[in-house]
Amino acid sequence: CTRRPWPPGSGPEVQVEGVVSGLHVWPSDQAEPKPVATIGLDFSGVIGDRHSGETMLSDSRTSHVYAKGTEIRNHRQVSLVSTEELALIAANLGIPELAAGVIADNICLSGVPGLTALPRMTRLEFPSGAVLMTGGVNNPCIISGRLVAHRYGTEPHKFPKAAFDLRGITAWVERPGDVHVGDAVRTHPPG
Repeated sequence: CTRRPWPPGSGPEVQVEGVVSGLHVWPSDQAEPKPVATIGLDFSGVIGDRHSGETMLSDSRTSHVYAKGTEIRNHRQVSLVSTEELALIAANLGIPELAAGVIADNICLSGVPGLTALPRMTRLEFPSGAVLMTGGVNNPCIISGRLVAHRYGTEPHKFPKAAFDLRGITAWVERPGDVHVGDAVRTHPPG
């Protein structure tokens, strides 16, 4: 894809960490995520995505703190993966590829092979001015395993082990804006 440059006068030159290679939205009334050329981000997350919302209900991932079903801040507004880590998951599953969007990711980045290891509270900035704040590892689950099984015929229960520490990260919207396929992305470390 073609890298969309930063607007002139957008600040000091910094190292570009990657490029947006795929975008997906998973509407609540659809069976699987749909590829799009642009996503809109507001303070609720990806506009039109089933994970959008300022709050969410606690689940097994937060059961050590909250009773299941407790309303909490939505820390999983956006899911990000990297093409490099998708290739490693595919190899672990013994399939030729794992396409962006299949595991319900909203943004797929290329050129960020260690995406899952980015520290929490890293900011990801896009040319529109949109900024995501990372919340940490997006633990692999059987739901994604079912999506992979539907597309590639794998066994759903094998996905969590194959994707351990490779599933990407979650984030929430710190500053709204649009993200386009081909956008450059730069990272700002916590602090």
